[in-house]
Amino acid sequence: MYKPAVIAKNSFKELLRKKGLQVLLVFGLILIGSSRLFSFLTPGEEMKMIKDVGLSTIEFFGALIVIFGAIGALSSEVEKKTLYTLLAKPLKRRDFVLGKFLGLSLATLLNFLLMAIFFIGLLLFKEHTVSSGIFKALILILFELFLIAAIALAVSTFASPAFTMIFSLFLYLVGHLIGYGHSLMEQTESALLKAAGTLFYRIIPNFENFNIRDKVAVDIFVRWNYLVKTIGYSLIYIAVALLIGIYFFQKREI
Repeated sequence: MYKPAVIAKNSFKELLRKKGLQVLLVFGLILIGSSRLFSFLTPGEEMKMIKDVGLSTIEFFGALIVIFGAIGALSSEVEKKTLYTLLAKPLKRRDFVLGKFLGLSLATLLNFLLMAIFFIGLLLFKEHTVSSGIFKALILILFELFLIAAIALAVSTFASPAFTMIFSLFLYLVGHLIGYGHSLMEQTESALLKAAGTLFYRIIPNFENFNIRDKVAVDIFVRWNYLVKTIGYSLIYIAVALLIGIYFFQKREI
């Protein structure tokens, strides 16, 4: 794992220098802070809005940072022609992809922690306490971001940056609506549509599994075993995405 670790370290440093990702992080922090504007509501409603807006912002801006980071992780190596030098060395393409994912995951973790700490600080300022549900929601968001990172990176191994961005954003949107779409398909009388809906539901990752902010906002208890199952779900998809990325990157002519 030495070579992937070296690639991860260099990728992490490079992602930290990207101005676009820094701008997205700043906008995310500003939006989290703006949730204080709901002070005109009753205390209970205000805290509900702060939790909902804060968690939604961390998830959405985290996803944007991950997608743009995944696009730049590979395309920058091609543009600078450093990829040719790296692959000319005794470096397996598998190790290169794994290293890029680890570097992207570290950058994702850092940006996530900055937004999460700011969010928790706001909650402590307003309520002087943070429920365990908040931490559970944040953990699930983090693994959702890791999954998005793996998928976006896998797509970038065989597609253009523009396609990777469009596809990743589209999949992020569909992944949050797939459960609703599947329930609609179940109500149709067409066996073909039902089969197609079930197939898409099984293949496309359901990002709504990671969304418990509606429950957390109203202090509904979420069991830890749900987190374990959902994290396991994400790890399976991450492994599959990375295997697909490694396969296509090995076939790619460079």
